Amino acid sequence: MPRFRLNSLLFLLIVAPLSMAMFAPTPVIGQVFESDGIAMRFMKRVHQRSSSEVLGAFDSVVRNTRRATVEFKRGGERIAMGGIVDPNGLIVTKASLVNTYDNDAPLVAELANGDQYLTSEVAAIDKENDLALVRIDGKNLPVMEIATTSKLSLGSLLATAGLDEEPVAIGVYGLDPHKVDMKNAMLGVMLSREPGPATVDMVVEKSAAANAGILAQDVIVSLNDMVIDSGNHLIETVRTFEPGDSLRVKLMRADQEVLLSVVLGEWVAGPNQARHEFQNHLGGELSTRRSGFPSVFQHDSYLQPEQCGGPVVNLDGQVVGLNIARAGRVATYAIPGSVLSQSISKMLSAAGATKNQNIVQSRLSAKPVISENSDSALAPGETRWIPRETSK
Repeated sequence: MPRFRLNSLLFLLIVAPLSMAMFAPTPVIGQVFESDGIAMRFMKRVHQRSSSEVLGAFDSVVRNTRRATVEFKRGGERIAMGGIVDPNGLIVTKASLVNTYDNDAPLVAELANGDQYLTSEVAAIDKENDLALVRIDGKNLPVMEIATTSKLSLGSLLATAGLDEEPVAIGVYGLDPHKVDMKNAMLGVMLSREPGPATVDMVVEKSAAANAGILAQDVIVSLNDMVIDSGNHLIETVRTFEPGDSLRVKLMRADQEVLLSVVLGEWVAGPNQARHEFQNHLGGELSTRRSGFPSVFQHDSYLQPEQCGGPVVNLDGQVVGLNIARAGRVATYAIPGSVLSQSISKMLSAAGATKNQNIVQSRLSAKPVISENSDSALAPGETRWIPRETSK
């Protein structure tokens, strides 16, 4: 679609309605919260942007990039997006979404043409940027081309590529690259004040502990095989990790030993902070790891946490960043192209070392994956391609 037609359509569908809203009479406070609350108004805006008329205008914008876009799944459920950075099967994605201990189901990579691959390993990780390289047994794959010098202006329109012809979402560039400080990690348990082992007195609702299945009266024995001998020791140990880190938890429940996997969340404390988190979540769930980035730019595309890890493009179809976190009700973070390219270069070197010297770079690389079409295990580093009848 010609650029001027695209801009005209976007003005009629997005800019004009927002302008009319700015000059509309302001409702009284009671009306705002009773008949047209914050969440309702936000979702109306999202639905307008998500309409086929709007997204369809961006088909040509994401056409090239979608060929190199990947969707990661476990048990048929999408857990992350990614972008191919090497024609022989290396894919960049959000590390904390794929590098977890909760990996009983194989990690499958699906391409835009419908082909599916079982992954062989997480070949390298950039923990600072929460990026990972995942390896599949592919050849001559299309590669995502990253624009390292593209300068975005505030108010620029961006599109997030997916596997379909239409983009996953569109949004407005709202904040230049900046640092986001790391927040403390939170397990989400209140501990008994009695001396002795780390005994859970209460589990915080919707916390990492609650999601993992930890219960009151459980005694936490170890984290990642590190023995925990007291409540204070547990607190100190959790502080050494970051939000989004995946841990193995061993606990005693009555006289039974229980093993669980937990993904740490961000620290939340006090009524004001709780209200802030509630308002942030009005637009949907947020990414578990959404802080501690050296450099990210912000846009207001509406994404689910599992839609992070994939490329975002400008109106010229250039990949200007990689979505790294759903950070707030109207905030999505993306790693700028220049930072992304540097990180990928370092990880590619690490991945080459892993392949040539059999160095284990991550906790997943040593575990065989199981084919969805067979009960037989694959050897470490081996992959199996899963063709689909709908491949094109």
